[in-house]
Amino acid sequence: MSFFDELKRRKVIRVAAAYLVVGWVIIEVASTVAPNLNLPEWTARMVTLLVILGFPLALILAWIFEVTPEGMHVTEGRTGSKRFYVIVALVTAAALAWTLWPASGPEPMPAQSSTLATTPPATAEPPTSVSAVDSADKNTIAVLPFVNMSANPENVFFAEGIAEELLNILAGVDGLKVASRTSAFSFRGKDTPIPEIARELDVRHILEGSVRRQGDRVRITAQLIETESDTHLWSETFERDLVDIFRVQEEIAQSITGALKDVLGVQTVSVAAATADLEAYERFLRGRSRFYQRVDLDEAISDLRFAVERDRGFAEAWAFLGAASFVVGNGGYPTQMDRDALMAHALEASERALELDPELSTALAVKGQLLSGSASAESIAEGLRLLERAAARVSADTSARLWLGLVWIQLGFVERALPHLESAQDQDPLVAINNGWLGLAYAIQGRWEEGSRLSHRAVELSPLSFWTYNIAIGLVHAGREEEAKRLLSAAQPMMAPGSLLDGEKLDEILAALEDPGRRADFLAANRFDPQRDNAVGAMYAALMFRDEDEVFRVGDTRGTLTILRASAWLPSMAWLREDPRFYEIMHNNAVAAYWEAEGYPPGCRAIDDPAGRRLDCSGYGP
Repeated sequence: MSFFDELKRRKVIRVAAAYLVVGWVIIEVASTVAPNLNLPEWTARMVTLLVILGFPLALILAWIFEVTPEGMHVTEGRTGSKRFYVIVALVTAAALAWTLWPASGPEPMPAQSSTLATTPPATAEPPTSVSAVDSADKNTIAVLPFVNMSANPENVFFAEGIAEELLNILAGVDGLKVASRTSAFSFRGKDTPIPEIARELDVRHILEGSVRRQGDRVRITAQLIETESDTHLWSETFERDLVDIFRVQEEIAQSITGALKDVLGVQTVSVAAATADLEAYERFLRGRSRFYQRVDLDEAISDLRFAVERDRGFAEAWAFLGAASFVVGNGGYPTQMDRDALMAHALEASERALELDPELSTALAVKGQLLSGSASAESIAEGLRLLERAAARVSADTSARLWLGLVWIQLGFVERALPHLESAQDQDPLVAINNGWLGLAYAIQGRWEEGSRLSHRAVELSPLSFWTYNIAIGLVHAGREEEAKRLLSAAQPMMAPGSLLDGEKLDEILAALEDPGRRADFLAANRFDPQRDNAVGAMYAALMFRDEDEVFRVGDTRGTLTILRASAWLPSMAWLREDPRFYEIMHNNAVAAYWEAEGYPPGCRAIDDPAGRRLDCSGYGP
């Protein structure tokens, strides 16, 4: 009888198959249940080890014994016993090696991936070799989002929050240039090779990591990669109690500066605990992450409110509560909350944050934005001063520079806006809003090709981008309708369904551009109706086809005032900025008083006209 026939006779194969099925079920149940019961992290591995150790024992028992109606008996031996025991020993050794080997090393690093929401452009160059990044400065680094290795998917906020904290700490290290959070985190969710990430972000070093949380313990694995040589300069795993989370952040940052001491010199990193309340800290990380991603913003506000209620001295939580309340209250995102109340809360939160930390960049920027939209020239001037202070702070967040540039554009001073917008886009090139507003600034200067290219890039990065439409409006009124149609047609396939420029809406716009006879019907179908909440769409339609009465009927409402004030400075929009109704809106929003106090935009002055006071911008333009 062959050895295989002997295995079947003794029912060893049947026992092995049954054991594997039952053992697999036991391991899966243990892996699922252990985290929910807050059992030690090693519980699932221990169960796996016991199941594996039991496998050869089950085979040996099946080989030796036979179950019969008369009871259990030793099976009569015929052949293959020595061969069987050798095979069982080899299987046992292999199983133990497979199970125990990973435990001796650090947490395995999952493949890194690429925003929220952000996808690389269709025209991006193919991945390059590692040597393609050798032009990046040696003192540059990007912090990628840390991967959540915990069983609970909600811990992704905690894992990414740790990476954000490290990014902010490193941004404060003298001589170290840190890629912005938004650009670095845009590589979440895609298996982008490290050399390609380094090329896109123009950095020489990459910090990546993972976080595994188990009850009140946390395991953080981090590694620093030098991308030119693909060398791991440093790697370490930290297993600590959650109460030591700030100390771990300090140790990681200190280790990184130590690994880069030849470039940075000797540096000492010190991290102060933002709060002593760990639950408040967790909710802060969750709320801040949602704010940055601009998703679930109502929940973000709730998270941040929870954090400040638990710890009234938590300055950063107050700052981001103000920021989230502002972006929602200003009308740019859907909400179930009262927008007027949110704007009031945004000011209160930013002021409370500044009481706790007078130089907190986020709080300075939020209060500056709020004051720049206030109803007095003094408040606008103060808002600009606060935004200047925020923009001057060393930060991996480009929001302050972007917002400062946006305010200068709306006031008519594109030359003052450009340095801030270019700085934001240079540091954060993978963010749609940075590309879009810089593109519009270039178009205002008459640099239509550069503006069109950047607005198209914004659509590539986010299908909700709208700057292509602003520039197309300027091109239409400049008598360059063919260029406008090409620009809109190129953006059409990328626009998100239901967005301002989705395929169906763009078909209507392009048809109306092609056939002037359709424009009246298009405008009639897109009139502002408060019941439809379509003020933004109505504003863009009226601007495109010069329905002046509709423009000024809608132009002073929340969500459209920014569009009106920014579009007015395109070279071809003299009909808009020189209309007395435009000046009246500027007067009602204290902009005219600011001009009187601080000076009018270059080439412009106020004149009295029979139809009313208006701007005369005969000297304005590229």
